[in-house]
Amino acid sequence: MKKNTSRKFAKMMATVCLTCMATSMLAACSSKSQTPAAEAPGAAAKPLELQIMMIQQLAEPPKKDSPIIKKIEEYTNTKLDIIWVPGAGTAYDDKVSATNASGKLPDMMLIRKTKESAMLNAQLSGLYWDITPFIKDTKNLSKMSPVAVKNASVSGKLYGIPRERVLARYGMIFRKDWLDNLGLQTPKTADELYNVAKAFTLNDPDKDGKANTNGIQEDATMELLKQLTIIDGGANGWGLKDGKVTPDFLYPEFKKSLDLYKKMVTEKIISPDFPIAKKYDYFNQGKAGMYFSVIDDATTRHLDMMKQDPKTVVDVAQNFEGPTGQKIRGTLGYDSLIVIPKSSVTTEGKMKQVLTFIDKLGDADMLTLLNNGLEGTDYKVENGKAVKVAGAKGSGDTNNLRWGDQNAGIPITKTPLEIKVDKMFVDNKDKAVVDLSASLLSETNTQKGVDLKKAITDAQTKFVLGELDDKGWADAVEKWVKSGGDKIMAEFTADYNQTNAK
Repeated sequence: MKKNTSRKFAKMMATVCLTCMATSMLAACSSKSQTPAAEAPGAAAKPLELQIMMIQQLAEPPKKDSPIIKKIEEYTNTKLDIIWVPGAGTAYDDKVSATNASGKLPDMMLIRKTKESAMLNAQLSGLYWDITPFIKDTKNLSKMSPVAVKNASVSGKLYGIPRERVLARYGMIFRKDWLDNLGLQTPKTADELYNVAKAFTLNDPDKDGKANTNGIQEDATMELLKQLTIIDGGANGWGLKDGKVTPDFLYPEFKKSLDLYKKMVTEKIISPDFPIAKKYDYFNQGKAGMYFSVIDDATTRHLDMMKQDPKTVVDVAQNFEGPTGQKIRGTLGYDSLIVIPKSSVTTEGKMKQVLTFIDKLGDADMLTLLNNGLEGTDYKVENGKAVKVAGAKGSGDTNNLRWGDQNAGIPITKTPLEIKVDKMFVDNKDKAVVDLSASLLSETNTQKGVDLKKAITDAQTKFVLGELDDKGWADAVEKWVKSGGDKIMAEFTADYNQTNAK
């Protein structure tokens, strides 16, 4: 502590003397009776200049003179140079990897896939600041979600700010008007889900007199399979089975769900072209009655469809009953990290300044701005709540700077569906099943995990399409185990036991 204090004091004195020289008042530096003009009481501190690399998800990035960015700069006393990189496909992740390799990094940047090989190695190699010791001294970051912090950490160290996400976020989005047309109730079990999806396929739910619908929209991610496994009591990615950290596909619940999925593909309840289908397309075209995703998709992804046909009613469901009660597929509690690279932020003092900037983005005023946009332009306040202005763009991609609660700040007036979704997020938080491996390390998984997982994903796709039989599936699983899966399980289990012994 004395060493750090001395450094800070020396730096302060050097600054004072330089100021004195610049104003031809060198002699006054040693005088207690005079104060340099730049240090006068009440003088504004010089804005902190920050270069930030951030993901761009909309067609056009925010302009440098954007009123929202100007508001952020004014509030945080910064001058921001934001490099917006398109997020389509692998473009953003490729840019991050290239930037890491170049050694010319910004002061702050977003990284995704934080536990996959490239980003994990970047953290473990010391490319970014370990902010673990400094979080406790912050106003907002010290209150981050413990689940997000745990799952984002690597061996107990946090190398960036996790952008928090709702935990109990996954579920079913469906056509309530189709359900009503057929006189059916919202499904509550896996069997009921199958029966409703079959009715959506066979019984003309849109009443156009044509056999032109599938019950379920799926794509290559096979979200339904994950949901069915959770409903049946299986794992979400990885779980603890007989004292061993085990992948979901080694659970009996997974194979049961895989068989049901295959049955639905065979009966064309799920369109057989799902491996190449685009998410939302069939649903938005009125060709599918349900799909599985984060349930807040229901509030944003189908507005055009509902405008074209006012009779369309989109609804959501999460609470399916299974053998072990109601279980919901959970997120990791975060989706990426905002990191502070050491090559550009070379001192602890500068790192703390950057951290202070990020912390201020968690203030109520900043969250209102990032969540809702500008008052008067994007929303107006009525009875203490923000009401969206029709046609307003909101904060756009500037929202990607937000790491905190998406509902914080001034409350916004919401639709009944948005209110229902928010209530489910809160009510079902304790029912969320989280991937146990999120906070664990395995050297073998870092080296081979992606390839091994791809082999299993390919095998499950072939199985449900009828290209692999039961023996073929069993052979694929055995090959996974012998090709390094056994080591991954052992290493995850060892890390789990060590972590929980503390």
